[in-house]
Amino acid sequence: MRLRYIFIASSMLFAALPSTAFAQDDDFKLDEGIYVVVRGGVTSPSDKTFTGIQAPANGSPGVAGDPASARVQFDEDFTVSGAVGYQIPTRLLGIFQPRVELEYSYSSPDVDGGAFNGGNQTFGGDANINSFTLNYRADVRFKEKQTVVPYVGAGIGVADVDPSIGYFPNNGMATSDTFAIQGSDTGFVLQGDLGLSIRLNDRLNLETGVRYQRISGLNFERQFVAGGSEIFNSELDGRYETVSGLVGVRIRF
Repeated sequence: MRLRYIFIASSMLFAALPSTAFAQDDDFKLDEGIYVVVRGGVTSPSDKTFTGIQAPANGSPGVAGDPASARVQFDEDFTVSGAVGYQIPTRLLGIFQPRVELEYSYSSPDVDGGAFNGGNQTFGGDANINSFTLNYRADVRFKEKQTVVPYVGAGIGVADVDPSIGYFPNNGMATSDTFAIQGSDTGFVLQGDLGLSIRLNDRLNLETGVRYQRISGLNFERQFVAGGSEIFNSELDGRYETVSGLVGVRIRF
């Protein structure tokens, strides 16, 4: 819900910008060079279902060949990132100035619920998300000293997703984890950005924006962990998706 308000506010800000902020100047000097940026904000992961086929090892309950479907519900969480970039002194289509970034980001959303095979279980735990991306940004520039600069962008990369998710059936018999979803895995990242950069001086900008990120190709293990065991039951495949509202500071050198 908070992210919806962030997105609506960003859209209203675009629409409310005075036309003088975007007055066209066909002959102006472009910013260029290396910069660093630090961002932080709130990330809101989607509930996700991880699926597989049970192949229980000796000592693990379950039936070989039966489906294994774990739906995991994540809480909102804080996210932070840092990037090093380069602003390219050229214009595309007259108004777009490109820049490229290498970025690292981190979040660790808690798990507040879920269900295995549609059952009634108590889920808990968290997942650590570390992503590394190569980003392309395009600033919308109409004049040299433009104060408010919209930008759009996209990125690709890899992410390490490390879940520590435990759960037990709500049958009155178990009060501690009987199963767990574990096993760090690396997935492919796609992300997109939309935002505004507010120029404070020749070296410093404030940034605010919205980001969508998807991590595909993830593979984890469902294990039977009751009584201190760690016995394989099934592999679970799926992906991780989140939308983030971000603010940050960009410093040019």
